[in-house]
Amino acid sequence: MSYPVISQIPLDPVAKQGFLSKPRRPISSLPRQLPHQRLVFEYDGTFVLGDRRLRGDEPHVLHGSSVSVVDVAKDHPVTIHVSINSSGAHDFTVAVQFRCTVDEPIEVVRAGLTDVTEHLVTYIRAYHKLFELGRSHGLHEAHELWTIVHAQVKAYTTLVPCVLPGMSAEFTGLDVYAPDEIAHGRRRYETSLHNIQGDHGLRDAKRKLDRDFELDEQDYLHAKGHGANDFTRQEAALDRAQQINEATKVRDFLNSGPGAADGLYATVHGLSDQQVADRYAALGDREYSSIQRGIQQEHELQVVQARARADVVRAAIAQGLFNETTGKELLASFDDVEPEAEVKDLEGPTYEARAEVTAGDTDDDFFMEEDVRG
Repeated sequence: MSYPVISQIPLDPVAKQGFLSKPRRPISSLPRQLPHQRLVFEYDGTFVLGDRRLRGDEPHVLHGSSVSVVDVAKDHPVTIHVSINSSGAHDFTVAVQFRCTVDEPIEVVRAGLTDVTEHLVTYIRAYHKLFELGRSHGLHEAHELWTIVHAQVKAYTTLVPCVLPGMSAEFTGLDVYAPDEIAHGRRRYETSLHNIQGDHGLRDAKRKLDRDFELDEQDYLHAKGHGANDFTRQEAALDRAQQINEATKVRDFLNSGPGAADGLYATVHGLSDQQVADRYAALGDREYSSIQRGIQQEHELQVVQARARADVVRAAIAQGLFNETTGKELLASFDDVEPEAEVKDLEGPTYEARAEVTAGDTDDDFFMEEDVRG
């Protein structure tokens, strides 16, 4: 779309109507004008600015030969492009921006200023020094060149303002570009570089995550092993404490009085009734044997004592401490009473001893008091 003249339409003559009817051009045959647009009619060798509201019977509307639509918006942006040389085979592209405003629509139409772009390009090309600024710069130095070109163009537009019929144009800025193919190649390069860096970053992130996972796994296994060792030590300590507690209970029970060991032996947990009866019978046999051994030892002690007294008396007689008659009577009294007789008198009714029960004769080993006390 051109600027500032949007369109120009020739107008056909209005056909004659009835004898009494007044001629009128249909408004629908005219271009519609937006709020920022005005209609300029060419009428009888001159130009007339149309009103906002038209009836169709105005002379310039009824007999006009053409109508132009002019954009009268304030500060309309316009950009032009010019090429300047570089140090290489390609040229820089300079995009210069202007801010334009139509002040006199009729003057714009009369001057034929349908497209202001061509006039602005001619205006910029008139500054010949601009085309020498890029000869010492390569395409990769577009940013450095922008500073120089911007300063020169701003100075030029200030000292030599752009003069256009019926409108004004003010410089607002510019950009410096490399050729499209160079820009596209650079975009591809930067895109590839970005992708490579992204892939590299992803690999680094993955390696870091893997390394962190391995470290976490090692920490977990270490903590797990440490916890298992602690549990084993605690369990062993509890077992030792339980064993010590049970051993203490057994020791206290054994020290509680005579016969505690025998009671413990006969009442071990898990024995059947027959096993308990056998153990009590074994304890009875052992008690009988113990009593019998005690009597036998007492008898033997009496025999030894009697013989010792006799030996003393005989020695005294031999040394003349007793007369012969008294010594013989005393010895006769020792010889008349035999210790075996005293033993027989002490014995009660005949007791048939059972075979002594030893370890292995019952279902369980004999539980000795010495073993328990140990």
